[in-house]
Amino acid sequence: MSNEVIGQEVRAIIAGTLRRPLEQVPLTASLEGGLGIDSMAMIEINIGLEERFRFAMPEMASPSEANLKTVEDLARFVARQLELQKVSVP
Repeated sequence: MSNEVIGQEVRAIIAGTLRRPLEQVPLTASLEGGLGIDSMAMIEINIGLEERFRFAMPEMASPSEANLKTVEDLARFVARQLELQKVSVP
C-alpha cells in the first residue's frame, strides 16, 4: 500500500470521526489546533485505524503525546507501523 493511499485512508477515518467532508481534512491540517481533535476523538480515530489497517495502535491520550502534529504525521506514523509489522492490508 502506497503512502498516498495510506494518507487518503487516514484522512477518511479522521473525516468520518469528525463528521466532516474529506476536503476539510487536508494532510497539512493540524490535528489539535486545526481540526480540534481531543482525547475522545483520538480514541475513535485509533479504533478506526486499527480496524482499517489491522494492527494495534499504541495508547496515546492526545496527538501531541505521540508527537503527531498534522494529519500527514499520523499517516507517516501508520505507514511506519505497517512497515515494522509487515502487515498486508487489502
